[in-house]
Amino acid sequence: MPGVMERRTTLVAVILREPALQLDPRVQRLWALEWGLFALVGVVATTMTASLLAMADNDRAALVAGLVGGLVTLLLLVLALVQPRLAYRRFRYEITELGLYVARGRLWRHWQVVPHARVQTVDTKRGPLERQFGLVSVAVTTASARGGTDIPGLDVGVADALVDELARKAGIDEGT
Repeated sequence: MPGVMERRTTLVAVILREPALQLDPRVQRLWALEWGLFALVGVVATTMTASLLAMADNDRAALVAGLVGGLVTLLLLVLALVQPRLAYRRFRYEITELGLYVARGRLWRHWQVVPHARVQTVDTKRGPLERQFGLVSVAVTTASARGGTDIPGLDVGVADALVDELARKAGIDEGT
């Protein structure tokens, strides 16, 4: 069983260190915008709720709704400033001889190795905000319900190279 022991030792060595590659720095602005949009929705919902309660002559409920909504909106704005930097610093990825190695998570760290042999598809995704920032997400799917992963916030050229390398290592041919 030397081959199995050697593979386990390599896997442990991979997981004990952070992956080498970071996301594109522009993803921080994208995530900040997304959190800012959540905060804007909070402002609109709070204003509408407080206004409707005030029109119904329920001033105390309007005041409470305004205060609670304001606090929630303030929290979302703080998250818009802090969360993107933390997420960016803590998200890393790398292609190793074992597979795609991804580490993510701000408070709770999650390390994942997606073996090349398990990869079924490698896709790119671009939403409207990602297009505005010139970014792409790469989605890697496997046969396992929990085995796939996404890598958000990549430059288009980096994403294309990543997709090509992952598909090549997984043995995925065009048209299959």
